[in-house]
Amino acid sequence: MRKPGKFRLLVALFLALSLVAAACGDDDDEATDTTDDTATDTEETTETEETTEDAAGATDCEAGEGDGTLKIGTVLPETGNLAFLGPPEFAAAELAVQDINAAGGVLDADVELFQGDSGDTSTDVASQTVDRHLNEGVDAFIGAASSGVSFTFIDKVTGACKIHFSPANTSPDFTDYDDNGLYFRTAPSDVLQGRVLADLVVADGNESATVMALQDPYGEGLLQYTVEPLEEQGVVVDEEFVYDPFAENFDAEVQRVVDADSDALVLIGFDESARILTGLFENGFTPDSKSIYLVDGNVGNALGEQVSASMVGVKGTLPAAEITEDFRSRLLEVDPELEDFSYAPETYDAVVITALAALVAESDDAVAIAGEINGVTRDGETCTSFEECKGMIEEGTDIDYDGPSGPQTFSEAGEPSEASFAILQYGEGNTIDDSLTEYRFAEL
Repeated sequence: MRKPGKFRLLVALFLALSLVAAACGDDDDEATDTTDDTATDTEETTETEETTEDAAGATDCEAGEGDGTLKIGTVLPETGNLAFLGPPEFAAAELAVQDINAAGGVLDADVELFQGDSGDTSTDVASQTVDRHLNEGVDAFIGAASSGVSFTFIDKVTGACKIHFSPANTSPDFTDYDDNGLYFRTAPSDVLQGRVLADLVVADGNESATVMALQDPYGEGLLQYTVEPLEEQGVVVDEEFVYDPFAENFDAEVQRVVDADSDALVLIGFDESARILTGLFENGFTPDSKSIYLVDGNVGNALGEQVSASMVGVKGTLPAAEITEDFRSRLLEVDPELEDFSYAPETYDAVVITALAALVAESDDAVAIAGEINGVTRDGETCTSFEECKGMIEEGTDIDYDGPSGPQTFSEAGEPSEASFAILQYGEGNTIDDSLTEYRFAEL
């Protein structure tokens, strides 16, 4: 980790992607601890300060003085097809800010939190939320959950020289994205999840598989990185295809799976997966005779509530470290109605890592903070809470923060180079049977 005031470039490789980001729609979330100051930090940059550069060496963003207050804005799913992931993520962001401020905040000031909805790719809610946060002077944007949604606003955020930090994006396309060195994530790339998922299919004794995925960067990426290790291990992939998650029905897709009659099905999707599973069960493709696997985008109790037929035996992979009872209970104090805790640890850590990097940078300027984010996750003395890490930083100690989501150890691309995955399994009542949950570790 670099000492305060020393800035090092973050390398961003070029990837040509065509993105569309429109601004319309609205969401009614109210920010907490808001101020009347709507100036963004980009208005305060100077030519003499530290810079963030791309892989070609061209300077895009310059670090300024900041305004003295670290502002965090969430762009998380309150509505849309990943809305079931929203509650634990919102609660975790709030809990992280509470813990940071209880320990004295950042730069002798409380961190301000502005919560906002991301919607999904069928709406422009995320773009509107980002615009509002930019007007509020937000330094770091936490979200979105969906890789597809993040792609609709990453250019707007990083182009404004602000931090874009997702707790749940897993698309491999982000690794080499041209992001001005300002995009980070606490969720591992699907290169890792695909490998864990394929290993699970093989370990369960399946010799053939069908893999279907929703058509977006997340679905297509995870499909690719699941099929490749399946075939490398000798599994015959009878069918692999993508589908439109907003289709009126999935009759054709269901029939395609039934006709393939593979030993296993890997279903990579969001909440539309309930309709697909219902169709499969009605056509005799059931978990008592077939192996069915889900992923982080659809596995959970929220999905089970939408399926009337038995899901006993259906499994799924989720990037996650084992959640302690203490962390779970603290989240429930923030939101007593929480049922799932997916990506809560990753959200909490994204906020804490940002705050710790601000302490090291001695600035709330986004570009200066970005220069320290990778360093606080690796190569130093281990600490496990904001308060503990803050004390070590003030003593001049290099830190390696390991939070509720486990050791992150960011690569130069600003993402975990190692990760823990939970193997979840449905039991009676179509709920996840915690007694059957296993954890597996993977690294690049």
